[in-house]
Amino acid sequence: MRISEGVHVIDGTNANVYVIETDAGIVQVDSAMRGQFGRIRSFYGSMGRGPSAVIVTHSHMDHIGELASVVATYGSVVYAHPEEIPVIEGRRPMYSRSALVRVIGALMRPRPVAGVLDVHGFSAPGMRVLDTPGHTPGSVTLIYERDGERYLFVGDAAFEDGGALRVNRRFSVDVEAAERSLELIERMSPALVLPGHGKPVRI
Repeated sequence: MRISEGVHVIDGTNANVYVIETDAGIVQVDSAMRGQFGRIRSFYGSMGRGPSAVIVTHSHMDHIGELASVVATYGSVVYAHPEEIPVIEGRRPMYSRSALVRVIGALMRPRPVAGVLDVHGFSAPGMRVLDTPGHTPGSVTLIYERDGERYLFVGDAAFEDGGALRVNRRFSVDVEAAERSLELIERMSPALVLPGHGKPVRI
């Protein structure tokens, strides 16, 4: 679904997968849950090209589930915060305060992806990365500015609830840090916030 010129969200995934068209190539934000690659592949089939880069906002299983499929199919370069890279590469378990979530995460563990790069070294026109820890230690927000509009791809640093932004207190590993990160995001106003779950929110 088109959000604005060159900014899209792939329909039907449990966690939002965003697609940004730039002069330097396509940048994808997050990669849904395992079993949803068909929706991603269908979207790029209609575009006729795939992503050159994937930004991982954080390493929870519903955001990296089909990352390995994306990399294998399109040869995308993956970027994440150094705290999240060991999870993506399969070298440590998923961050969570919940034992149940850790068990589910182990059962539905995404295929590991090697060679993930530090997101702080990512460079693309109009884009920069902001650290927004709390939901996980290495949660990040991708900031994209184009044609006078600022877009904030926040992952689960904030979720949309009735048109407002909130912290997911149940699944954040450090709620106080998450609240501070939400305040940081809100200080980026005016902007269009594109959360991992829910609809866009204008601040």
